[in-house]
Amino acid sequence: MPMFPGDVGPVMLAPPPPLPFFPIAAVQSGLGFMHMSAPPEIVTARSKLNSDAPSFSPRSPAAAADEVEVRDVWAANLEEEMRSIGALLPTYPVVSMDTEFPGTVHDVATPRHLRTPRESYAVVKRNVDELHLLQLGLALSGPAGRCPVAWQFNFAGFDARRDPHSGSSVAMLAAHGVDFAALRRHGIDHGDFARAFGRSKLACGRLTWAAFSGSYDFAYLVKVLTGGRPLPSTLEGFMAKVSKIFGPAVLDVKHLAKFCGGGGGIRGGLEHVAAALGVHRAAGRAHNAGSDSLLTSDVLHAMVDRFFPNSGVLNHAGAIDGLVKCSNLYYKY
Repeated sequence: MPMFPGDVGPVMLAPPPPLPFFPIAAVQSGLGFMHMSAPPEIVTARSKLNSDAPSFSPRSPAAAADEVEVRDVWAANLEEEMRSIGALLPTYPVVSMDTEFPGTVHDVATPRHLRTPRESYAVVKRNVDELHLLQLGLALSGPAGRCPVAWQFNFAGFDARRDPHSGSSVAMLAAHGVDFAALRRHGIDHGDFARAFGRSKLACGRLTWAAFSGSYDFAYLVKVLTGGRPLPSTLEGFMAKVSKIFGPAVLDVKHLAKFCGGGGGIRGGLEHVAAALGVHRAAGRAHNAGSDSLLTSDVLHAMVDRFFPNSGVLNHAGAIDGLVKCSNLYYKY
């Protein structure tokens, strides 16, 4: 996602142990996880995801870098890739996501760290209601490890010649490889995506969803999945919509970072937090939704292994960074 001002450098931690994954089979399915089953056989245009896929035994994320593909999804292959995702969900029920969008055009004078959750949501709503989603990245994982494909959905509908945007954000995304002309010509219609999303079982309510600093990520996806309508007028209404669409197990990795390490936790953006944990980008480039969703997934699993034993991470479900005030494990909107 586009960077926000105010991120600080990483708080370095000791080198991590090998990266494992959620002990999902030991967690009650009612808390948002599904039990492991044998990987289904999925044949796509470019890969075969089945029981012959790499075993993903615990190892450092850098060692698995050449085993991951970030796959672009356009209008032409939307249905095929959504079918593949739906068939893989029983094996990989943890969905990490990232979005790219054309910056922000509304703000308030109050610094972000001093805003109340309702003030923060009001800013998110004003921006998301006016702007367009450009990319969505989805990375799947589970007790079998990391899925060997992450998906990058590319959306049509944005034209910098007529649509509101931040010029600096659009320039930054272009510099990182986002092809705006290709989005206009070959991108996915939002309505087509919403219908395919529903058929894919991504909204079954029994998955675990994660994002890093996810207020805009969840807001844009809610907007697309509700037909482009304005977001709910209140924070409470928005959180109810998030719970209805994504289920109860919604995690924000930036929020979780506050509870990692000593003192004030691990501060900073996704790259900084990953560096503090010794997690390396497995594939792709920063500020591309597919690659960032994959990095979010690996950071989440590193955190769970080191700081949230016995799946205690679910104590933080429903807390989206910036949209809650927290005191220990009690959250207020």
